[in-house]
Order: sequence, then C-alpha cells, then structure tokens
Amino acid sequence: MPQLTLTISQNINANFINFKSLFEKIHNALRIVPNMDVNTAYSGVIQESYSYIGFNNPKAAKVYLQLYWMENEERTAMKPELGKMLLEILEHSIVPEVEGQGLICIPRVRIANLGRLNQSYFIGAG
Repeated sequence: MPQLTLTISQNINANFINFKSLFEKIHNALRIVPNMDVNTAYSGVIQESYSYIGFNNPKAAKVYLQLYWMENEERTAMKPELGKMLLEILEHSIVPEVEGQGLICIPRVRIANLGRLNQSYFIGAG
C-alpha cells in the first residue's frame, strides 16, 4: 500500500489547484511499479500553516511530493526513472497553477522506503 503526500506551502491558494487531476496522473504513473496495487494508495495534501522557504521570500512556494512504499530490488532499480516521471507530472500540472498565482515554484519529489511490514510499518486491521 503506497502512501503519497503532497505538502504545499501556506502561500498557495489551494482553491485554484486541481488536486484530483494531479493525483490521477500520479496514480497512473505508479501503475508501472511491479506488484503495486495503486488502488490501495493513501494519497493526500497537507498545507502548512507556516512555511519558510529559501531566504524567506514571500513569493517562494513549496510543492513537495513524497512517495513511501515497501521497497524491493525491482523498485529500488526504478527509483530514478519514476522520480523523473513524478517530477515531470508536477512541472506540467501543479507548477503552472502555482505560478499562475504569482508565486515562484521549484517542485521536489522524494521516494522513500516504509520499512518492513510489522517491523517499522504497521497497518490497522480495519
């Protein structure tokens, strides 16, 4: 079960961002990942109540996508390719929407390991 968190800075007006379309593109990109059920992905947006970016430029905006997954050899090998794909999605979807608000936006992507199930990552029975 992958987890996707998009963190955006407090100066971005989220009402003008099409998050549904953005996450559809991200989920479609994740379908190339071996043995990943994208339908079980936990995805969401966190808007910071305080953001410090760079030299405290009020026009600077944070767009930071984090993908957490259960890592294996195949997934580790594809991290560079997938990271570039996810970055391109951000650059062609949310970045123009943020820049349209008069902000400066340099997106970031992080792909990280959740750890091992029942050792460093736990899922409730539901």
